[in-house]
Amino acid sequence: MIETALLLPLFLMLLLGILIYGQYFLLAHSVQQAANDGARAAITGLDAADRRAIAIRAVDRSMQGVGGYRSELRSIAVTENTEAVTVRLAYHVPEGNFLRSSLVPSPGNIIEASATFELPSE
Repeated sequence: MIETALLLPLFLMLLLGILIYGQYFLLAHSVQQAANDGARAAITGLDAADRRAIAIRAVDRSMQGVGGYRSELRSIAVTENTEAVTVRLAYHVPEGNFLRSSLVPSPGNIIEASATFELPSE
């Protein structure tokens, strides 16, 4: 009984840490993949405004699989030069998400990712 009383809280904290960080890594991977999808799709646009609109649609489509995703929780920046287009995505973790639990310190409430693809040469 004494051993259980001493080790159970540590075991539970370890288990919660595994769950919270597992969800963080899954969400971070989803955000990075959405940025990749946005940049990949953006290279098909005809001009800067068209590329931005295509990138935003591709990011939203890619993030639909994330539970609790809402477009107001993300910010997207699409920048380009003559050689490449870059999509930067910042996603704010929703309030009710398990990552916002105070039981185990979490890596952060904002997950950022970026992706760059070269524009086709003319």
